[in-house]
Amino acid sequence: MGLFDRFKEAGNKLNEASSLTPEEKEARKQAKMALKAEVVLEEAIKFVSGHELVGASGFGSRIYQLKDNTVIFGLNNPDRFWITGIEFAGPKYHEIQTTKSKSNTKGKSKTKKHRHGLGGAVIGTILAPGVGTVAGAIVGSHSGKDKIKGSSSTVGEASTITSQIEDDSSTVVKLTNATTGQNVQIILLTKIRDYQRLMSFHVNVEITNKGNSDDHSESSSHKPGNAKSDTSLSSPVEEIRKYKQLLDDGIITAEEFSQKKKQLLGL
Repeated sequence: MGLFDRFKEAGNKLNEASSLTPEEKEARKQAKMALKAEVVLEEAIKFVSGHELVGASGFGSRIYQLKDNTVIFGLNNPDRFWITGIEFAGPKYHEIQTTKSKSNTKGKSKTKKHRHGLGGAVIGTILAPGVGTVAGAIVGSHSGKDKIKGSSSTVGEASTITSQIEDDSSTVVKLTNATTGQNVQIILLTKIRDYQRLMSFHVNVEITNKGNSDDHSESSSHKPGNAKSDTSLSSPVEEIRKYKQLLDDGIITAEEFSQKKKQLLGL
């Protein structure tokens, strides 16, 4: 959906709201306030796709979790969903290099002084009493400027710093409509911090497990009596895979992963 379509959609909602009677507006206001009182968690989100599947606007959207652990994407008569899965595509980065330089100038100088003005004797002739002129030459006089000798050198240093800047990635959120049971998924624009905030929302594992058991119910019925033990043996492996994904996403350290792996394998 383009920007024009989003503004058109917002305009349609505004027209719809303006056509309501005062009583309907008041009833909607009261319902909105009651729904807001049920909110226990909310986060701003950015859609890549799927906003129309959950009745959300394409921009400036928020996800709310209610007391019953369902989520909604608006406060005006919204559909309710269960979160059944959150899958992060992993962080993305690009590198930038910054070069810093500094220089110091070192040197020495020496100044040689020279005398200025009249430095010799004056030879003259007195022409008349009280009146005289100076005639002749100035002997040994010298005038000039100071001479400065010196040398300098510049020493420079440069350093290059490489930094990693995180780019936008994506997260798939799997949902089940709490009324119809329909499964849908949305894709959100996320960085690591956004994914971590989404992980604070309650994921309804019971619905996920029920869906998995329904998918495999037929094949499970043909398994021998030790099928239960096979499932229990595969559980630690699945857990290790989950923690490996957290390690790859940079959410936990290698040491934490190693400790959890040993714990799950009973080492």
